[in-house]
Amino acid sequence: MTRRGLRFGLLGTPVLFGGEPTPGQSPPGRAPRTRDGTPVVPVTSPKLRTLLTVLLLDAGRVVSVEALKDALWGGAPPVSALPSLHNHVARLRRLLGEPGRLLTAPTGYVLRVDDGELDVQVFDAHVSAARSARAEGDWERVRRECRAALGLWRGMPLGGPAPEVGGYALVRRLEEARLLLHEWRYDAELALGDESLADLVPELSALAAEHPLREAYHRQLMLALHRTGRQAEALVVHRDLRARLADELGVEPGQPVREAHVEVLRGSGTRDGASRWVRPAQLPPAPAHFVGRADVREGVARVLSGTDATGAVVLSGTAGVGKTALALQVAHNLEERFSGGQLYLNLRATEPGAKPLTTAEALASLLRDLGVCSGDVPEQPDAASALLRSLLAPSRTLLVLDDAVSAAQVRPLLPAGPGCGVLVTSRSPLTALDGAARFPLRPLSDEESAALLCAASGRDGITARHPLVALTGRLPLALRVVAARLAARRALTPDALAARLAGADSRLDLLDHDDLGVRRSLDAAFDALTASEHRTDQDAALVLRHIGALDLPSYDAPSLARLTGVDEARAEAALERLAGVALLEETAYGRFEPYDLVRDYARERAAEPCAHSASGCHFASA
Repeated sequence: MTRRGLRFGLLGTPVLFGGEPTPGQSPPGRAPRTRDGTPVVPVTSPKLRTLLTVLLLDAGRVVSVEALKDALWGGAPPVSALPSLHNHVARLRRLLGEPGRLLTAPTGYVLRVDDGELDVQVFDAHVSAARSARAEGDWERVRRECRAALGLWRGMPLGGPAPEVGGYALVRRLEEARLLLHEWRYDAELALGDESLADLVPELSALAAEHPLREAYHRQLMLALHRTGRQAEALVVHRDLRARLADELGVEPGQPVREAHVEVLRGSGTRDGASRWVRPAQLPPAPAHFVGRADVREGVARVLSGTDATGAVVLSGTAGVGKTALALQVAHNLEERFSGGQLYLNLRATEPGAKPLTTAEALASLLRDLGVCSGDVPEQPDAASALLRSLLAPSRTLLVLDDAVSAAQVRPLLPAGPGCGVLVTSRSPLTALDGAARFPLRPLSDEESAALLCAASGRDGITARHPLVALTGRLPLALRVVAARLAARRALTPDALAARLAGADSRLDLLDHDDLGVRRSLDAAFDALTASEHRTDQDAALVLRHIGALDLPSYDAPSLARLTGVDEARAEAALERLAGVALLEETAYGRFEPYDLVRDYARERAAEPCAHSASGCHFASA
């Protein structure tokens, strides 16, 4: 359908197309014309415009005399209304200049309008064609159809109808269609990406100002600015839109705006196809000496390398068992798999003297590492989490989240795209983290422990039966401390160091060297329990003291309650909590054993004065 057959216009003040004005309407030869040169005949008489509008709204159908009188005189027709109506009909017939165009019916009048003669019909046809082309991804056709439809627009449809004329539903529909056409046209212009993008900025700026809550125009303005080298201005548009939506509606921008924001932040989508995305490479160095755990390493790598992998991998275990070392070893081995880079974040669950990162802090840190300016980090955690997912979605990035405190801390940090991987270390197995593959770590075997001692100390001849293996509890952290002592003093023999460890009041004194220390790692876990506001955490700290004082091979809630006089239900909850933070191991249902070096630590805590209450180390009353 083309404009060649246009005869009637309602996309603005009602007009006629294709004829010449009657004498007195316009000087000869100077009739107004459309953009393609079609003559426009204005209908100057208000009554004739109203009559034409009402007949066109029901084109091809009989409009009753009563309806026409109501429209022309607002429901209060004069006595002379009928002859006056006949006179207006006669004038309109002369203006139309076509016999048989405006017909008389027994009860009223019919205006004949053929296909393609009413601009609203042509407009709707272009809208339909643009919609189909958009669904097919034919952006050149979308642009062509949108331009053709918008070229028909001359102002408010029907010229802003009077109440008696009606047509409000049509006007609202047409106005919304026009706004959609602008969206589709600018999407097409952005998709085609030719040299005219800079010309779009003034037009989009005007539309965004006219419709301050219509997110599409702001999104398109951001992209047009960004793709013509005006990134800072694009970020200002996003900032202002976010602030306006938050202030007026209490919401964050929708997904399309967030995706445009991501493009601006990542510097992609420029006209020359260049990308300014910086590949993160934040992994700390892989451990210099790593032995054992072959099965676990293969299992973790298999999960992270799977095409359908979702969720996260969780490495859990007691203090010093080597969670971080294993995570870094695997992460470095998978660098080629994750071409988008590697992010590393210490969540500080057990860092001495530090509080765990909050969700907002963790999200802000990751977003800044991905190039987001501090001022562009959303204040609401949900929005910040959505932005992080958007940034990571098109990439193959590995996140190593070290020393997590809980599933709630980790969950907002997880990407949603299948190309990314997440490797989490935690004392807890994070069982509330849905979809995670869990790998609990236990101390090394005797053979692995001896191999680590030899490799890290540079000493030969330390076998799996050497006393140092057992005295370190086969914990990688303790083994590294012992190896560091042996490396620092070549005169210190493994046998001599073993004798010192065996004879010490507490092995933990000798398992501390430079920045490595088993006690400080255990202190962080114990201090977190004592400082917690949760009663179960406080009970767990007191139960650990009781364990140190009793010094039994294993413990269960009934025996612990009987020996200490504590409530059995609370004792059971405390034992489970200690197992949850990897200070105890549940070897059978309801039976718990301390790890070897944790037992020494519990003895130390039991020997200290208890500051829990003036009456001694007993559970506080509920």
